[in-house]
Amino acid sequence: MSRISFALLALFLSASVFAHHSTYEFNTDVTIELVGELVRVQWRNPHVRMQLRVLNDEGEEEIWEMEGHDVNSLDRSGVSRDLIEAGQIVRVAGSPSTRRTALLATNVLLADGREVLTHMTGEPRWSENIIGNSAAVRGTADEYIAPIDDIFRAWTTVHSNTPAYSANPPLTNEARAVLDAFDPLVDDPVVRCVSPGMPEAMTYIGPHPVGFVQLASGDIEVRIESDDNVRTIHMNEDAIAEEQPHSPLGYSIGHWEGDTLIVTTTRLNWPWFKVYGIVAAPQSEAMKIVERFELDRAAGTLTYSFTSTDPSVFTEPVTADAYHVWRYRPGTTVEVYGCALDE
Repeated sequence: MSRISFALLALFLSASVFAHHSTYEFNTDVTIELVGELVRVQWRNPHVRMQLRVLNDEGEEEIWEMEGHDVNSLDRSGVSRDLIEAGQIVRVAGSPSTRRTALLATNVLLADGREVLTHMTGEPRWSENIIGNSAAVRGTADEYIAPIDDIFRAWTTVHSNTPAYSANPPLTNEARAVLDAFDPLVDDPVVRCVSPGMPEAMTYIGPHPVGFVQLASGDIEVRIESDDNVRTIHMNEDAIAEEQPHSPLGYSIGHWEGDTLIVTTTRLNWPWFKVYGIVAAPQSEAMKIVERFELDRAAGTLTYSFTSTDPSVFTEPVTADAYHVWRYRPGTTVEVYGCALDE
């Protein structure tokens, strides 16, 4: 690092610690500040990744791995890709990892005084010149349109709800042992950019939009921005699931009950059952998922609920009511996600 860079560092130096609520790898119970030189910036999903070279208390150089939100959400929030580049001297705030020299970076202060919110949980910290608007990711009330004629459009995730059963899921003893041993950083295929199967394909989509397209055959295609998943819902009355091979997304058969699309998915071979609050229980090929996509034309909402049945995992069927609530916001499209591993 050059002498000039060290001089810029001195302008930033001071650290703060604040208390918040704890989460998985990153301890959001603590917020720390770091000052250093960005030596690497990767603008890619599932998270923007950066490396920051800092001086520790002994005057030695350390490299901190940092990650922000996903690229698509940052694009929608107004954080452009040329704002943060290698070679910049920055001040960063975020939550430290409990496992490694890493930070969930929520705020980045540039040398010119602009503050970039690099995670949707970030709040302005140092500056009045803020770049990044988390409200733009999900939209605001005046952007939504109602009434709505049909389901066939891209829907914005307004909010998601943790199922009530997550606090004490009715698991078999074997399934609970697997859940207790699950290590998301090691055991979850998604961290290796493997597109998840059901139900995770629908349950862990974050703020990303979901699109419904009616195909010429009459079937329905569900395009999920998160992890670039595409599901086919077979609307043909002659569709028989038992004749289909097992797959991560399974085989889905749908029908309409008024304005509610009912979808039954079986023939699954995705090994993990993941919903908010459960990360992650096992699931077997006997898993059956019945989904309800309830369209409220007047309110302009689409509400997603589902019931899961798997005797080897659950001692009784479990239902997640109003798991997602979507609204229609004109101009929202399902974009390419393009998950990529570190180079």
